[in-house]
Amino acid sequence: MADELWDEIQDLELGQEDPALFIPHEAYVMVEATNRLSLIGRPLNPRVQNLNSVIAALPRVWGLTTRIHGRILDATYIQFLFQNEVDMLSVHQRQPWIFNNWFVVSTRWEPAPALNFVTTIDLWVQMRGIPLIYVCEETAMEIAQDLGEIIHLDFQEATTTQIAYIRVRVRFGINDRLRFFQRVIFDSGETVTIRFQYERLRRICSSCFRITHNRDYCPYRQRPHSIARERANVS
Repeated sequence: MADELWDEIQDLELGQEDPALFIPHEAYVMVEATNRLSLIGRPLNPRVQNLNSVIAALPRVWGLTTRIHGRILDATYIQFLFQNEVDMLSVHQRQPWIFNNWFVVSTRWEPAPALNFVTTIDLWVQMRGIPLIYVCEETAMEIAQDLGEIIHLDFQEATTTQIAYIRVRVRFGINDRLRFFQRVIFDSGETVTIRFQYERLRRICSSCFRITHNRDYCPYRQRPHSIARERANVS
């Protein structure tokens, strides 16, 4: 009975036409100071990343169990409150993190965040297969910029001690498809296939190559009945 009454009340507009309640800045000024030392996190595959488990597990991974308070904001976002900026920056700079084999990304708290935020992820990518005669910073940049926004290229011709692969940190949209190969044609006419290896990547949708779901829940995958319907329409 109580649930039915509550459902009926939700459908009414009780109080919506009443004068707005004013809350002075002094009432929440301390909250702003607390939030300033926090990260907003987003587990990318919430189907298999229980939010309560995430906020309990990650502080242990960071070795900061007694110095962090985690809490759930809604069905998508979580928040970690830190006691000092050093700990917060250390955690933020080492992201993305892994929970239950899928990524968790974060961003620093902002006073007026966008409606849909935490939409990118920075990944270290190993570019493999560049022929020795073409290995240089310019070649690496040309290849990497086709993946996404380059954050940092971990290569210097004068000091790099290995060139079996070149590491580059690239910013991707969380809904971008990851690419694992790229055919490259050099001005000399030589054609090679460059292989991309994503560090710390454990799971990915094998249908669309995105990092937000597995194959069983892929929204981009054509279902058998859809394919059959298309074939029927063609015939």
